[in-house]
Amino acid sequence: MSFMLGQPLRRVMRKYPSGKEHVVLYFDSETGDMLKEEVYFENGRVQWSGDYKNGVEDGTWTFYYESGRVKVSETYSNGKEHGLRTEYDSSGRKVKEEQWKHGKLMKETRFQ
Repeated sequence: MSFMLGQPLRRVMRKYPSGKEHVVLYFDSETGDMLKEEVYFENGRVQWSGDYKNGVEDGTWTFYYESGRVKVSETYSNGKEHGLRTEYDSSGRKVKEEQWKHGKLMKETRFQ
């Protein structure tokens, strides 16, 4: 197996009994640091996906319904919720928004 310099290494960490991928992690090919996590439903759709920096959550994390619709989108900075977190119902309607700052909830808005 050969890798291009700078390309992340993709590792399947867990599979379903059917053989389909369940947990996939991506690592920096030079430092070995974990860069990204993807978890799949057995139907092959992404259950959630998120980025890491320095071993902790950093950047956008997105969680999905088994149908493929977005359930939650949130942002992290240095392992803590930071920025906008948006929650959707299974039909895709926005049901809640939260504003986070360094792991503390600052504001919550619910939609009906």
